[in-house]
Amino acid sequence: MYKATSSRKTEPCPLFRAAIAMLLLASLFCSVPTLAAEPRAPVKKQEKQQDIPEKIYIDADHMTLNITSGNSVYTGNVKITQGDLVLTGDRVTLTHIDNTLQKFTVIGQPARYNHVTEDGQSIIAESDQMVYTAAENRLVMTRNARLEQPDHLVSSQKIIYDTLNKIVMAGDVGDRDAVDGESLPGNQRVNITLTPKTEEDSKNQ
Repeated sequence: MYKATSSRKTEPCPLFRAAIAMLLLASLFCSVPTLAAEPRAPVKKQEKQQDIPEKIYIDADHMTLNITSGNSVYTGNVKITQGDLVLTGDRVTLTHIDNTLQKFTVIGQPARYNHVTEDGQSIIAESDQMVYTAAENRLVMTRNARLEQPDHLVSSQKIIYDTLNKIVMAGDVGDRDAVDGESLPGNQRVNITLTPKTEEDSKNQ
């Protein structure tokens, strides 16, 4: 006689089930593709902060301000100071465009400009009228203009000074900056006085 065989399956032992589970988990993690880490942007060195514009101080006997345009007129012993820059005159007009100060117009007998550069050189200028355009770093002096630097002196009826690049132009250089559209005197010849450097000056540089 045949022995009856039991149809009930043999249950695997708990240890075997745990081993199977570990293998399944391992195969699952191995099948997941590893995500490439997003490349980090190179850390830039902290850029040097731009110089904050220095405050402008104005001293005068009288002031008229147009609140709508922002333009203002100062009269009577006017003195404007911004850092190492000083402008003085009898009448100063400040012109704004789009709420930004664009131009100083200084009239005096004479109007004066005094500036000490970063390397300590003193630049002194005077004329009957000065127009300084901030966006162009351009100082235009008309009528009895005079510009003095440590090594030279320039005088003419018109002098244009590039305050950024330290370039001086004098004489008949166009009349677009003439006072109220008036032409300048006919004689716009340039007088220049050069001061040669001494041996001591060369050693101090």
